This record gives sequence, C-alpha cells and structure tokens, in this order.
Amino acid sequence: MTTYITKYAAKQLLGKNMEKFKHKDPAGEDDPFFTYIDHPRKKGKKKKVKKQVPDYIPEHDAVILAKMRQRAYWLDCSLFTLFGQRFGWSSVIGIIPGFGDVADALLALALFSRLRTCECGIDPTTQLQMLINILIDFVIGLIPILGDILDASFRANTRNLRLFERHLDKVYKPKTLRESERRQSKLGQQIPPPATEYAFFEDDEEEGLPRYEQDGGGSGVAQPAPVRQQDGGRAGNGVGAVYAAPAQDDPRRKKSVKKERR
Repeated sequence: MTTYITKYAAKQLLGKNMEKFKHKDPAGEDDPFFTYIDHPRKKGKKKKVKKQVPDYIPEHDAVILAKMRQRAYWLDCSLFTLFGQRFGWSSVIGIIPGFGDVADALLALALFSRLRTCECGIDPTTQLQMLINILIDFVIGLIPILGDILDASFRANTRNLRLFERHLDKVYKPKTLRESERRQSKLGQQIPPPATEYAFFEDDEEEGLPRYEQDGGGSGVAQPAPVRQQDGGRAGNGVGAVYAAPAQDDPRRKKSVKKERR
C-alpha cells in the first residue's frame, strides 16, 4: 500500500509541474516533460503527450526520477524560445560573468549528486559521462554571449537525465516488456523512451466522443431513438431488443392493417 501511495505521489508531483508548462511545445525529443506521438485517431497527425514515470520503477527511484525531470526542465527548457532554441534558467544564470557559470555548474552537480542516491546505484562509466557533460557545459559557458547560446543547446542536465533513465531501464524494465517493445519496433510502431510511459492531458480524455444535441439545439449529433422491444423480451436484460422503424412509417404494415380491417 505504501509503495502504491509513494508512486502515486511521484506521478502527481510530476503532473502538477507539467500542467504549468502544458502550453509550451516540446523542446525536441529529449524534452523532460513532453513529446509528440502519432495521433491515435488521426492518421498523419501528431499529438502532444506527457512523459510519466512507469510503474515498474520502485517508489524511491520513481520519486528521484520525477524530481530530476522537474529540475532538468526548469534549468534547461522552462523559460522562452529564441531563434528556435529553448532557454531555461541555466542559460539565464550563466549570463552573469564568472559567478553565473560557477552557479550553473553547482546546480548541475547538485542534480548529479541526487541521482547518485538511487537505490539501484549508478555504474562508474555512467557517472563519468555525467561529470564530463557538466565539465563541457561549464567550459562552453565561459565563452561570452555565444557560450550562453551553446549552453542552451547542449543541456547538460537533460543529457544526464537521459543517462539516468537508460540506467533505470537497464535495471528495472521487465523482460516481457522489453520483448513486447522489440516486436512493436520491428512493426514500425512508436515506443516510449527509456523509463517513460505516455499520458494524455486531462482535457483530451473526451476527445473524439460524440456529443448529442439536446432538444434539437446545438451542432452535435442527433441522439438515437429509444430501443423498442419485441414481444416477450424482458425489460433491462437486452433480450429481444431491436431497432425498428415506427409502424406508421412502414408501408407493408399499412397494407396488412387494411387487409385485416376488410
């Protein structure tokens, strides 16, 4: 029960933060919050969805993943788009000469330290890759003006988040799910990124459902006529229920009635 509550809390935490930025387009495939998938009902169209924490990740590491996505988005993607490039607080902080670059590096190291507290541990190779990303980001930031633009493009925090997600999948993803995704991939179907499951926005839940007219008004679909029952059918059990045209509209019925009267 505790495990379920903790995972639910992690998803709620991530979901609330996503709601704040749902008006923004995904910042590429590595966006920590959002992505585009093939529309389930409209061929050739794309649909924006949320990236949620999958159920196969244990509660402790699920909470870490949710918080790290939140921080990576805040630092790398949360502010504005300029010349097709998304900027976050990391780029803004880095504008301050000297101090800004150091502060940006410290924030990235704080995220790295939190990732290391996961229960499954992180192998030395992955940790080294994360530190190299932070170092490259710091060196790029030292270049005046151009460095801040390149820093926004490099996104060290998002890169490290992706390494962490791949590691979680390697440790926790069930074998049956791996095989299922492998078959889907061979069929050309789109599968979620590592440590991710897709979730629709709340206002998409009723999308595509018919909306009936009330009392002949509106522009919806006309509501179907009530179902008539054949003789012998019991109400409520659906036996003998058929759709039938009204008797007065059936010419054959009219002829039979006239014959009976004669």
